[in-house]
Amino acid sequence: MTTDPILSDRDVAEFLDLARSANVHFDIVQDRLHIRMVNPDWAMWKPCRHLLDEIGQERIEAYVRREAAQHQAVTRWTHLSAERLHLAAEAMR
Repeated sequence: MTTDPILSDRDVAEFLDLARSANVHFDIVQDRLHIRMVNPDWAMWKPCRHLLDEIGQERIEAYVRREAAQHQAVTRWTHLSAERLHLAAEAMR
C-alpha cells in the first residue's frame, strides 16, 4: 500500500485481493456494501481489518461500485453482441 493520503485504485484492488485470499468478499447488494465471509482465515483477517480501517468503507464502496458497473457494462455488451451475431446468422439462412 502507498503512504499517500489518497489511495490509488490499484491499492484498493490489492486490498480486495488480500481479503479474498482470506475468504472475505465485498459486494454491493441492494445498493449497499456488504462484507461476506465464507470460512474466513482469521489469521489473515486481522491485517485485512486494519487495512479496512485505514482505507475506509467509503473508498472501498466506491471502488466496488465502479468495478460492478464496468462488469455489468461488459456483460450487457457481450449479450448484445451475441444477440446480433445470432440475428446475422439467422438472416444468412
